[in-house]
Amino acid sequence: MDPTGPLALALTVGLLGPAPPPDRPPWEWPVGDGSPPVVAAPFDAPDERWGPGHRGLDLRTTKGADVTAVADGVVTHRGRIAGRGTVSITHADGIRSTYEPVESDLGVGDRVARGQVIGRLGPEAGHCAPRACLHVGAKRGADYLDPYPRFGSERVILLPVP
Repeated sequence: MDPTGPLALALTVGLLGPAPPPDRPPWEWPVGDGSPPVVAAPFDAPDERWGPGHRGLDLRTTKGADVTAVADGVVTHRGRIAGRGTVSITHADGIRSTYEPVESDLGVGDRVARGQVIGRLGPEAGHCAPRACLHVGAKRGADYLDPYPRFGSERVILLPVP
């Protein structure tokens, strides 16, 4: 991290805001009406950082749907990765949330609030093609995290039906 960049400044002067109250999950769902959306693909941690896996959650939604910030933070990336629009927001706890595919007019250094619209689901084919979904990831430093528990939910593990 650049010790003189916008994120360092925001962390130094406390612009990212306080932690959420203990009765509220750290993150809120970035699509839908606030209730948990359908998870099309769960987090699947890679055995090695460079290995295969699914480094986030795919949440079913519709093309053009509003995408909101999961928590207060500072935009630390907006651009295109692998042909898809992406936005990353770094939060006060140091976790970075990433959203794709997203079309956004935000810029690096912009402050966002929990629940604020940060863009719209882009038209690019995502992980759920031909259906539409938002991929939301979580990372602390170089480590990928399962975003699901941050929404106040326990991870669901599906078992085979006999």
